[in-house]
Amino acid sequence: MWERKAFYFGDNISVGVTDLDRAVVWYQEKLGLRLTPVTSEDFDAFLGFAKEDELGLALVVIPAGQTTVNVERHPILFTKSLEACRDQFASRGIQVGPLQRDSGGNSFFQFQDVEGNVIEVCIEP
Repeated sequence: MWERKAFYFGDNISVGVTDLDRAVVWYQEKLGLRLTPVTSEDFDAFLGFAKEDELGLALVVIPAGQTTVNVERHPILFTKSLEACRDQFASRGIQVGPLQRDSGGNSFFQFQDVEGNVIEVCIEP
């Protein structure tokens, strides 16, 4: 389990998946999130750090051949320590990319989830 939260949600993010059960297990094991029992027409599962979390990650099942409606193309998590977060993700077997800086001066890295979705982790603005 995580020693402390390496990242946090600035807002809810949504990620499209084809295998909901496999994705839930991956996010629980790799990111330390917990499945929250919430019923919604907009998503199929919601994960946060605790049951009472209002911010977190919503998983949306995308059937084969369907577009990614209601799914963010570029979800972003935030951290206070980018290098430490990247190292922690890598140590948990998460496929992480190199540290980068965009034209606006923002520092970030990207990782892939179990289904190949690319998610960015950015230093706190």
